[in-house]
Amino acid sequence: MSNRTFSEEQIQSLLKRATELHLMDEVDKPGLTLHDLEHIAADAGIPPKFLRAALHEADHQVSTRDVAGQTKTHAYIERTVPGELSDSEWESVVHRLRKAYTNDLSEAYGASGQHGRGITEELGKTREWRHTSSLGVVTTLTIRSAEGNQHIAFQRRVGIAAPRMEGIFYGLLVAAPIGLAAGGFLASVLAGVLVFFLALAAAAPGIEFLDRRWRDKTLREMKTVADDIQRIIRSEPELDEAQDAEADEAAEEVAVTSADVAGERFLDLDAAGEESSSGGRSAEARSDIKNRDG
Repeated sequence: MSNRTFSEEQIQSLLKRATELHLMDEVDKPGLTLHDLEHIAADAGIPPKFLRAALHEADHQVSTRDVAGQTKTHAYIERTVPGELSDSEWESVVHRLRKAYTNDLSEAYGASGQHGRGITEELGKTREWRHTSSLGVVTTLTIRSAEGNQHIAFQRRVGIAAPRMEGIFYGLLVAAPIGLAAGGFLASVLAGVLVFFLALAAAAPGIEFLDRRWRDKTLREMKTVADDIQRIIRSEPELDEAQDAEADEAAEEVAVTSADVAGERFLDLDAAGEESSSGGRSAEARSDIKNRDG
């Protein structure tokens, strides 16, 4: 039996069945530790991080679903937050969005609706806010309520194409007049074409780089707004600027007080050292006097 050989297909089949039997045996046990669960999950090909995420959801009754990223034309965030969204909390959400993405200048020029302070819509248990800036950047927030959770879909249009394509497109717009001007100034079509391609080669990568940086910054700002919206849904307190300033002042006072206490202790130790040394010198002087008198 020990000298029996197996084919590769038999080996895979046997290992698969052995794993199944092991899992069945582990599950039948009265209790398992987290280490046991991780071992079982590893045998099943499940990374430990997903097991811990499932444990977090079970312990706190929350969903850890948080998706954020970028497509060719949009930056987006999707979250599932436990809790209910009342009318007053929805007003707070809209106020936070207006604070982030609208300004008084648009209203001063008569902008209204979607191009001004944004528009809100409600359809059943779904609420939506949309806004379009003067540069054509469309921002949309949708919150759908289902089974005690709020499903957030937040997105902003960040371009008309992928960054590389936008770099080439806008690079053409920059390079074309430069090439025409160079060709006219040098009275040479060949020189104009050469300058055009040189300008395009220099402008396109730079525009693509700036475009990517702007998209990343937009996504970071969206995450900040999404965090605030999540706090509103969960009814978590948010520190205002005054509270932040008070906290900073308190921290500074603690630091100053600690420094003062440390300084006083240092001075006390220094003074004690001086007294000790002066006392030692006095004893030595008395001893010298006694020796002379003797």
